[in-house]
Formats: sequence, structure tokens, C-alpha cells
Amino acid sequence: MFTTLYIRELQNYLYSLRFQVSFVIVVLVFSLGSVSFVSSFKGMHDNYAKYNQAQQESLAKRAENVSKVATQPSSFVTSPRENSVIADCKESYLPNRIEYSAYNVFGYSVRHDSNNPLLSRGDSLSWSFIVSMFLSFITLLFAFDAISGEKEERTLALVFSNAVPRRTFLCSKLLSIVTIVGMMELVGIIISLLILAVSGQVQLNGSFLMETGGFVLISLLFITTFAVFGLLSSVVTRYSNISLLISLCFWLFAAVIIPNTSVFWAKKLFGIPASEEVDRKRREASDDINRNAPPGSWSSNGGDAFFPRHELRAKNQTNLMNNDKKFNDAYYLQQFRQFEQTRNFTLLSPIAQFDYMNEAFLGGGYLRFQKNWNDLHAFQERFLQWFKDIDANDSGSPHWYNPYEDYSTSKKSVAVDQIPQYQEQIASFGQRIEFISGYLIAMIITIAVLFMACFYFFTRYDVR
Repeated sequence: MFTTLYIRELQNYLYSLRFQVSFVIVVLVFSLGSVSFVSSFKGMHDNYAKYNQAQQESLAKRAENVSKVATQPSSFVTSPRENSVIADCKESYLPNRIEYSAYNVFGYSVRHDSNNPLLSRGDSLSWSFIVSMFLSFITLLFAFDAISGEKEERTLALVFSNAVPRRTFLCSKLLSIVTIVGMMELVGIIISLLILAVSGQVQLNGSFLMETGGFVLISLLFITTFAVFGLLSSVVTRYSNISLLISLCFWLFAAVIIPNTSVFWAKKLFGIPASEEVDRKRREASDDINRNAPPGSWSSNGGDAFFPRHELRAKNQTNLMNNDKKFNDAYYLQQFRQFEQTRNFTLLSPIAQFDYMNEAFLGGGYLRFQKNWNDLHAFQERFLQWFKDIDANDSGSPHWYNPYEDYSTSKKSVAVDQIPQYQEQIASFGQRIEFISGYLIAMIITIAVLFMACFYFFTRYDVR
């Protein structure tokens, strides 16, 4: 019985005009997205290669004085991800440059890959964006009249004049919608993979194909969410036009209202101090440190490393750095907490759930930034210890560690290949599965709640 109903629904959808139009649109958007990615990725990769070369040249100059290697800030910039064609994880909006030295991890900022930041794009046509914006809408278009439409055409009463369980009928509707939309997505992804293979910009290795498979499974779960809601809107009303209105309101809520009001709610519910206020308190504390510093704490003699007041200067500079670090790190933690609390609030939207699941599975976005931020703090401690070991073996150094200057530590040269350099460590698949679990549970609960509501109303639905 289920198979017969399922095949019947598939045939109805395949022969419908809405399928033909939707199929053309989906294939076209996937193709355009892939071509756009190939074009932009090459430019980003070239810019990143030039940046790395400039960094290495700068490091080679500083290697003539090991203290400059330790004290002059370096910048870590995240590399373009090949799997960003699957989902860009909103990385264009997140910090992608972290400044650090051997003494401190100073802060983060956004580095623009384009020559003109005013021309920075919005969301790219990644697979994730296509599924979350286009296929979610298409799914609702297939589902909104699945029940109410048959009632208006007077075919629903005919179906239930036979011994057809409503549970079986509802499940056949749901599975056929997920199948038809999933088929369109799969064709689009295959065409996209062919474009990527021809371009040579992305290595279609086992890891990438595994990420592709994971994305397909996640997107099928996401499509199921919208299919269930479409069916729910179709059973809570007797008319298709009302069902369509309810479905559109849900899509607007999930795709527009929740994402675009998240900043407002973050400020209202999870407020943090303004940056100006933090800077004012930091400057006041720095002024107190300078006022209470011993006389001569700003004296220097570049020709004499053992100039006694260099020790006072090093201590004062260290106190100033620790003061800045205390205020900045506390403020960064507040920013992280506010961002994470806002993300939890946006989990009300299935689209947000889908985006966070992709971010976790692909190891990108905020999780990537957070991992680099934490890893750089661990690297910075190792970097400082490396410098202190070299300085300890230099009899020409008084070993007074100044985090900003080279007055009172070793000025020996060092080979570039001996200098510790931070390398990003991509999260393992095990870690990604761990990251995704919470979002996966949230989406499964959403589907379960919507389906139970749909089944409840359908069992009481008057088919006459």
C-alpha cells in the first residue's frame, strides 16, 4: 500500500509544471554557483599565496635579530577553504586575521581579500546557501497543497474510501516530497562536481567526497523539516491559498526575520560594554601603571644592553602588556559569549540549525576561528619558551624580557627554518561529529514536533 501511494505521488510531482520549472532553476543556480566559486577561489588563493610570501620575507629580515622575531607582531590569516563551495560558513563576516607575538595574542580583525572592500559580496552561491534559500522554498511549494489541494480537487475522499491508513498516506506524501527535492539537489551537486573537476581548482579526493556525502545527508534532514511544515500547513486549513500563506510566513520567519533580528536581540538580551568604555578603563589602568613606575622606567640606551634602567623599562612594558591583555581578553570572552548566546537564540530557525550543522561538519566559520584562537594561545607560550631558551644561552644578554623592544635580550641572528611558525590544525572528523551533535539533535526534535503536530491534525481532518 505504501509503495503504491509513494510511486503515485512521485509520478504526480514528476509530471507537474512546478517540478520542471524548479528543476531548471536548481540546476542553473548550482551551475552558476560553481562557476562563480571557481573564479573567485583562484583570486583568493593567489592573494593568500602573495600574503604568505610577504610574511616569509618579513620574517627573514627579522631573523637577523632574534629579539625582533619575538617582539614584532606577526599575523595569522586563515587560508581559503576548498570546501567553501559546499558552505562558506559566513567566514566573510568573521575575523580572519589574528595578531600575535612570542609574548601575547593581541587580537583579531577582518582582512579583505578584494582590492576594494566596498565591493565585498554578500552570501556566495554555495551549496548550503542554495539549499537553505532556494530548496527550502521549493520544498514548501511542493508540500503546501499536498493535503488541502487534494481535498479541493475532491480526490482525498476517494483515496480514503479505500482501506488506506492515514499514517501511511501522510508518510508517502512526506517521503515523495523529500525524494523529489533531494533528486533535484543531487543532480545540481553532480553538475557542480563536474565543473569543479574540469576547473582543477578543487581536489576531489576522498575527504572532499566524504564532506559532500555528509552535506547531502544533512540537507536531506533539512529538506524534511520544511516538507513536514508544508504538510502541517496543508492539514491545518481547508484551502490551498491559506496553506501557501502559512508556508510563506514560516519561510520568512526562518530565512529573514530570525537571522536579521539576531543582532537586535543580542544587544537587548546579552548586552556587553561598548568598546569605548573598555578602552577608557584600560587607558586609565595604564596611566596608573606609568605613574607608579619607578623613576627611569622609560630610559633607554640602545648601545648598552646592560644599561641598568633597561630592567625597569622591561618590567614596566611587561606590566603595560599584561594590563592590556587583562582588559582585552576579558572583553573578547564577553564577545564570544554574546555571539554564542545569540547563535543559541537563532536555533529557533531551521535554516540556522542547518548552517551551524554545516559549519561544524566542514570545520569552518566560527568553530574554525575559535579553534585557531585557542591554538594560537598555546603556540604563543611555546614560541616564548623557544625564545627564552635561545636568550638563556647568550652571555651578551641580561635576560630582561621586554615584550615590545629588543633593548635587553639577545640580538643574535637565527635561521628562518628554526623559527616556530604557527600552522592551522584542521579539526578531525571525530571532532566535527562531536561539534555537530547538538545541532543534529535540535533539528531532529524540530522534525519530530512538527510531524507529531501534523499527524495529530491529519487524524482529525475532515476529508469530505
